[in-house]
Amino acid sequence: MGRRFQSTAFTLLEILIVVIVIGILAALIIPQLSEAAGDAKVSRLIQLVDAIRTAAQAHHADTGKLAREFSNSTATHEHQLSIEQTYHNWNGPYLDRPLSNTENPFGGVVRIYDRFDDGPAHPVGFDLVGRGSDTATGAGQFLLITEINETVGSQIDAILDRGVSGDWRSTGRCEWANNSAMIFLMDLRD
Repeated sequence: MGRRFQSTAFTLLEILIVVIVIGILAALIIPQLSEAAGDAKVSRLIQLVDAIRTAAQAHHADTGKLAREFSNSTATHEHQLSIEQTYHNWNGPYLDRPLSNTENPFGGVVRIYDRFDDGPAHPVGFDLVGRGSDTATGAGQFLLITEINETVGSQIDAILDRGVSGDWRSTGRCEWANNSAMIFLMDLRD
């Protein structure tokens, strides 16, 4: 009586079908994962904006001064929200740690300016209502976040500037130019 040998190996065709199915699934899933990662980075930036706005407003309420905070500096006077200052009524820290470049998930710097006409990629002011003229000029707080591409800038703008007419790049609380987002925090009329 002879034994029949039955092969349990996969054929080349079966292996090819499995590879094709895995490739199709990867093509469908990877873009969704990448988009979710990008959305998470934008959410992280919006949380940072909210924390900084709260800190800047508390600093101003205590001191009557607008603050500066630069992620790429070690100077005490450029960390007015996080490192103890000697000027009148400073009751901080207003942020739990000095800003660093790691705050920006896109790898650029984060800076808080105390004038709308300051900074390397500065606006002259902010067209907060989208009517074609800057309604917030001079002394005021804005946040500069560099290395922000147009897609991310548009996403941030959509979150911060719902209902503001005009060109999204140059109107409202978020303006975008030269791969930098400039976000209005407050002015002295607030």
